[in-house]
Amino acid sequence: MTSGAAGREDDLVRRLGSEAGLSKDEALAYLELLRKGSVPKSDGAGSAGRLLGLGMAIVSGDGKRLVPVHPRLGVANQYRTWREAAVREINERRMRTDRLILELIPVYEAAMEKRAKSEGA
Repeated sequence: MTSGAAGREDDLVRRLGSEAGLSKDEALAYLELLRKGSVPKSDGAGSAGRLLGLGMAIVSGDGKRLVPVHPRLGVANQYRTWREAAVREINERRMRTDRLILELIPVYEAAMEKRAKSEGA
């Protein structure tokens, strides 16, 4: 690989991380899968296998190989997966925040009641 090609690959790996949320290993595995067209399913225990769960790879019809999903769909699938997880986390955080607020209200109200009594005395 020439230094220009290496730089381009580094840039793609970096952008697959920053824009699509892939780890470096997942980005490298996806690029390798795109270049090769498929890898034996037995190679799928690592990063290539995680691409299945991200919607960036599928199992071939004979069940023996992992095949890349076209980048238009693969990266969009990964973005959708990331987005759904982010929305789920935001919603869960909102529920935790609401529970915290409900626990803090009595503390605040007790302090305000105590203050009102001491000012009124």
